[in-house]
Amino acid sequence: MKTNPIVPYLFEKNIAFPNILVKTRFGNVHLKSLIQNKRIIIYTNPSELIPKTKKEKERFELALKQLKELNYHLIGFSKNSFEEHLFSINWLNSQLEDYLVFPIFYQPQNEAKKTLEEILSKKILIDSPIYFIDKAGNAQSILNGDVLKEKGLENIVEFASKMVLSNQSFNNPNLALKN
Repeated sequence: MKTNPIVPYLFEKNIAFPNILVKTRFGNVHLKSLIQNKRIIIYTNPSELIPKTKKEKERFELALKQLKELNYHLIGFSKNSFEEHLFSINWLNSQLEDYLVFPIFYQPQNEAKKTLEEILSKKILIDSPIYFIDKAGNAQSILNGDVLKEKGLENIVEFASKMVLSNQSFNNPNLALKN
């Protein structure tokens, strides 16, 4: 079976994701303390994910469960109005089971994007990037959240599964026997 290679959208190599300050209900913390040793997907503008129908909600919940199975954690960065941010949080907390709820931080200045642009010395031409962060805290890839096809949660799950497969080592035959 031949698979397509995973080519990062923007990065030629892994780049440390910025350790930006995020506001939580427990106070301000640096992002790195929340994402250590975890595979993370940072979704900019998560209010777009909120389903409108019952069928969309079922697909949304299934996609969140699949991300959990892939051992990915979803984090949202709201970049629009504070009211939209509150709507997203309230919807998640009232409509989903506790283990599917994911944190959403209000980042109106899109600090992650600004800091990455400084590190890369070039402008990221995506308004709503979706970042895939590895366990070391490095950005592995960016999906274009401005494109309808790419920003859907089903597409993100598919891309996450490809990332998991591409990171596995198949050189050790004993590893396959242990699983």
